[in-house]
Amino acid sequence: MEQSKDAKKPIRLPFAIIALSATMLAVPAHAVEQTKTLGTIGTGTFTCTKFAKYDAAHNNEGQMGLIVQWAWGFMSAYNARAAFAATFQEEDAPNPITPPDAATVLQAIRSHCEKNPSSNVAEATLELISSLGGVVTSTLQFPASGS
Repeated sequence: MEQSKDAKKPIRLPFAIIALSATMLAVPAHAVEQTKTLGTIGTGTFTCTKFAKYDAAHNNEGQMGLIVQWAWGFMSAYNARAAFAATFQEEDAPNPITPPDAATVLQAIRSHCEKNPSSNVAEATLELISSLGGVVTSTLQFPASGS
């Protein structure tokens, strides 16, 4: 018995429709903003929950000192960020800020975390930078770490 030419062709159209449909279902209908990975380590990645735990602990001066040191370093990097531009231009420099004393830094982080318990120390520091006249145009989110 002889088969027609059409019978020998694989059935590709239904497969193509299924593959296209699956692809369309896997891709959201709207554009998704890409989250950029940020290479940040240290106490700035502490969640507000973790900060509150250390803040409430007895004999916490050492840990609170590390948090302040991280925030000061972050503010210093904010002030120096124009130095990382391909060519330094005066307009590349942000509004520089003067980092406040340790008590002010801790109070700012405490206040931010009370209002934003799902936030983190880095976000609190950005809010502080903004309150001091710095230009802040984005946020920092870190993967949930459970504490």
